[in-house]
Amino acid sequence: MPPSGNPRGRENDRLLLSVLLLAAIVLAVAEYLLIPIRFNSVFPGALARWAPGVWYTTSEAALAAGERGTWWGPLLPFVWWSGGLAICWILLPGLLARRWGFSWRDLGWQVGALGSKLWIYVLLFLPVGVAVLWASRQESFLANYPMLRPEQIVDWSWALLLAYWALYALQFVCVEFFFRGYLLFTLESRLGLAAIGVSVVPYSMIHYHKPLPEVFAAILAGCVLGWLALKTRSLWGGVLLHVAVALSMDVAALSATGVGFPDRFMP
Repeated sequence: MPPSGNPRGRENDRLLLSVLLLAAIVLAVAEYLLIPIRFNSVFPGALARWAPGVWYTTSEAALAAGERGTWWGPLLPFVWWSGGLAICWILLPGLLARRWGFSWRDLGWQVGALGSKLWIYVLLFLPVGVAVLWASRQESFLANYPMLRPEQIVDWSWALLLAYWALYALQFVCVEFFFRGYLLFTLESRLGLAAIGVSVVPYSMIHYHKPLPEVFAAILAGCVLGWLALKTRSLWGGVLLHVAVALSMDVAALSATGVGFPDRFMP
């Protein structure tokens, strides 16, 4: 069971301070080092060597087109992203939480009461699915999705796309654990329902690169998913919903592009 104690006691203050300080540090690391557009600056020349012909329109320096590289080269920024988040947003927070007496189950790594609430997640997905279909016709949406852009890939294949989707899904496991596992459940032990509001503030901020409607949607989703996580004692409902929404956005965006889906499995 999570530790208990006087909410005004010194131990309570230390827990809150350590949990929030680590959150600030790993959020900064994710923003300035781990997101895919930082890959070229962290590893100069890596994409030029392993993925020539691939260029990222939001990166500081574009790569020359027309050359061939390894088929998996375009995945490197996303391996860096998802792998780094697994360390910064799962491993390190989980170890700190265990230092304060929380088990991995206490932090949402269980099915819990998800089965009885699964229908709520399905209902939540339906309006989002409709919104995605509408958004896929908007230029602002297509400027951001899909992040792995087929028109920028020399060897466009299902192997590449499926590997990317697997990395993308791992990233959402990291997101849900950090915000609806680590932050939510550790803070709930001291702040009660107010923990939802505290966890939503940084959650909304990681969406600041996205269109404004998506940021406001993230605030609402953070509140709803936080409440459901507390009710189910599980983070897996949020993972399933996030992955379903993300894949539907990618599918809608790919359907709207000129290149679209791959026509072969391997490059």
